[in-house]
Amino acid sequence: MRTGVAIVAALTIGVPALSGAQETAAEFGNVEISAALPSGEQGRRRGEVDAEYTPVPGARDLKSVIFNWAWHMGMLRSTEEYDLIMSLVYEGTGTVEVDGQPCNVTRYRSDIAYQTSGERIRITGARPDGQDCSTIEVLSGAYAWNEDIQGAELVPGEGTATPMPATVEERMIRLWANPQGAWKAAMAGTQYPNPPQMAARPQRVPADVMTAGRTSVTWSGDTPVLTFPIPGVPDATATATLDDRFMAESVVVENGADTYEFTYGDYRDWNNPLHPAEAFYAGRMTERKNGAVVRDITTTVTETGQVYVVMPVPASVEAAITPTHQPPDWTLSPGTPPPATAAAPTPRRADGKPDLTGNWSRAPNPITGNGSRRCGPTQVKGGGINPEFGCTGGQDNFWVEYAWISPSRFGVLGRPVYKPEFWDEIQELDMWTNKYDPVMTCKPLGLPRHGTPTRIVQGDIDVFFFYRQNADYGGGNWEFRNIPTDGRARTPLQESLATFYGQSIGDWDGDTLVIDSINFDNTSWLGRGGLIHSASMHIVERLTRVGNELHYDMTIDDPEMFVEPWVMPTRVLRLEDRADGGLIPERSPCEVYEQDNETSQVRH
Repeated sequence: MRTGVAIVAALTIGVPALSGAQETAAEFGNVEISAALPSGEQGRRRGEVDAEYTPVPGARDLKSVIFNWAWHMGMLRSTEEYDLIMSLVYEGTGTVEVDGQPCNVTRYRSDIAYQTSGERIRITGARPDGQDCSTIEVLSGAYAWNEDIQGAELVPGEGTATPMPATVEERMIRLWANPQGAWKAAMAGTQYPNPPQMAARPQRVPADVMTAGRTSVTWSGDTPVLTFPIPGVPDATATATLDDRFMAESVVVENGADTYEFTYGDYRDWNNPLHPAEAFYAGRMTERKNGAVVRDITTTVTETGQVYVVMPVPASVEAAITPTHQPPDWTLSPGTPPPATAAAPTPRRADGKPDLTGNWSRAPNPITGNGSRRCGPTQVKGGGINPEFGCTGGQDNFWVEYAWISPSRFGVLGRPVYKPEFWDEIQELDMWTNKYDPVMTCKPLGLPRHGTPTRIVQGDIDVFFFYRQNADYGGGNWEFRNIPTDGRARTPLQESLATFYGQSIGDWDGDTLVIDSINFDNTSWLGRGGLIHSASMHIVERLTRVGNELHYDMTIDDPEMFVEPWVMPTRVLRLEDRADGGLIPERSPCEVYEQDNETSQVRH
């Protein structure tokens, strides 16, 4: 990877260049670095970052054990060391019991969405007599079903989804007893009775106690043993025994008359060598139910942090199953929000319309951190910033986890439900984002990826939106849109000419400005990680000023690719009094360095 000289010269805190196609400023979670700021404000923090926590060697309290477990597994990311593993794509081979009979599996693929309590397992194999035993098992919250094709019934007439209500608890147990899920379940138990955090920080477990909430630790000699509940299964209790590297070697779950035993070994980073994550997963997993082996899988590859893992519930399944209990609603605390503003009258122009002019805050990234996490205990030491990702200091971790802190990975604004035919393509684009992401060739971010406007200038017949540089956690330049608001229609050229921000017209619905946009260049992405769209995408934005707040809504429809319109939750922007007056700096150049030099799959 080549480094842009202009970036190194501009950033004095040592943040490495994002890519050859990035510019001279960067947004790293809660640390804002901008060449447009006065020198005394560069590197200012938008929120406090807790001090690093390091357990005392040999400490046996719950906080120390919980932290060591996640730290050794490589689950803690950013300078604040949150658990940022929201999803996992896992593949292996082995034997699985299907319909009570053994199945020799040539491909066992599990797509896991921890954030939404979901898992899709695609089993491809044959019985000893040669009979096909392939199937697809799905769990989504409190619903379980089998599919004959991936995403069955989401598109009418394509595939069959068979409700499997009797398997809900068993599938939940499998999800929350896996090598990463077990830690998440144990951490969730420490927060009981409060809703558990998805991006949890084990540093916040009370110190010097052996029990917190419903999670506890005991020791068998030098071996820590943790007991905790299984999310979504009220009567299930798990017991995890950790090895000498604080990784689970077994998880035993008691649920009524049934006992599930999961044994794990051969932990390592199983990601493609071209795309290391330095997050550990078991290489061998054996599952027993009431003493009998029902799954014995050997890992072949993982894809840690995949952006698009979804399990929409088909209407027929939702109608057929009445959930008796739900998994918890995992919370994702937002980053430091802009300060609330005092109530104020809504300013209006001479024509009586609300005046949208001003500098507006952005919705904060839910995960903060400045890209300088310390080296973890299981990371390869030495080497510095290099293709092998050796670790000599915090900045070395930037390359490994940079995209993990990108807002699109957390689904805070929801995610579009694509037609199943596009799911594998999006996952592939996410793996090769350093090659296919349009930002790598200096293309504008487009909508909705560029986020909300940082400055609005309203006139009598139009309104200008200005978008800030590096809006998508390091990508994109300054851009603007000019939107007519005087009732004019689109011209024939606008009806046919595609642009990155669409052909937009605005109209007033009472005090709300409604912007209708069509004709988007279909090479842009909706968000980092391969979220593509077609030329048929249609976006409607609604902006309502209430005092010093701007309520911003967006609905995106793409009938060629989406199952249904993507309705984003309302974002509340606040008026800002900026020291520089909100002046737009000169657009910095963007150069493409890496088109002929893609040597890894590391996300940018």
